[in-house]
Order: sequence, then C-alpha cells, then structure tokens
Amino acid sequence: MVINKEGGYAYTKVFKCMRMADLSWLTVIPVATVFLMVVAFVLTTVNQVISRLVISHFVGWDKYQAMRKEMNEYRKESMAAARSGDAKQLEKLKKKKSQIDAMQAQQMKPTFIQMGISMVMFFLVWRVFLTPLFGGFMAGGSLFSMFGGTPVAFVPGYGIPLFVLYLIFSFFCSTLMQRVLGAMPIE
Repeated sequence: MVINKEGGYAYTKVFKCMRMADLSWLTVIPVATVFLMVVAFVLTTVNQVISRLVISHFVGWDKYQAMRKEMNEYRKESMAAARSGDAKQLEKLKKKKSQIDAMQAQQMKPTFIQMGISMVMFFLVWRVFLTPLFGGFMAGGSLFSMFGGTPVAFVPGYGIPLFVLYLIFSFFCSTLMQRVLGAMPIE
C-alpha cells in the first residue's frame, strides 16, 4: 500500500496504476458525456439486478409483486373513500390496515439491504474513479465542484456539472431498467 502524503489517502497498487494511466481523454466533452451515460447505465443496471435478487431471496418476486399490487389498491381505495367521506368504506379499510402494515414491514428488509449495497457501490465508484477523474472535493469552491466541478455537457450558455448530469442519466436508466426487469410495470 502506498500512502499519498499530500492528501493523506491510502491507495492500493490498482489505484496507483489508475492515477498513472492517462485518462484525460475521458474528460473531453462529447466523450465525457457518453462515458458518464455508460457509467450511470452500468451502475443502475447492477443496482436493479441486485434489487431483484435481494427481493427474490427474502420475499419472492411473485409475492412481492402481489403485495405491491394489493398495497396500491388499498391506497387508491383509501383515497377514494376519504374524498367521498364514505364512513362504511373507511371502517372496512381500517380493518385491512394491519395487513397492509405487515406487508410493508416484510418489504422493508430487502429494501434496506439493497439500499446499503447500492450506496456502497455508488460511493466507491464516485470517490475512487469519477471524482478524481473530473476534479472535485471543493476544487472550485462551489457545492457542485465537490462532486466533480468540470462540466461534462453544455446546453446553450451553461455547463452541466458531473453530479447533475449523473442524476439525470441515473434517473432515466433506473426507470428504463425497472421496466425491462419488470420491477415497474408499464401501465
């Protein structure tokens, strides 16, 4: 392990090789935008696959989908009964509330496990690879420079920083992969 005395960070040999490699071509604007799109797609795809595997292991995919459908129906019925002021329907739905709460509790464990794995994966990729490559950690003094201050795309008059563009790509890729893997059906 090599210690970088300037920043106090410990880097393994892999990270040292990455620092020595000339990756500056990845920060040039059309390449940087496509590169970030690929990174967002890979991370969200891996995240969605992990999510599906964790849900399948702890709950079962079919049971999970049935519970989601039942909870959505309960929510819609509750809102409709509340809007119309139907006391009979609200009382009937109150009896079903404990069953819905139990379903939500059963879904929490896989959700938290998947969230923990996703956050670790995200921060590793962000801290180890993207931030050093695109500059960051208060390089320019602004909040966005902490997450990579170099613009990776431009719209007329504005440069879009790494973090903002990653959020846009990540949201798009996540929605796409949820539909492909069946986690979010097209309605």
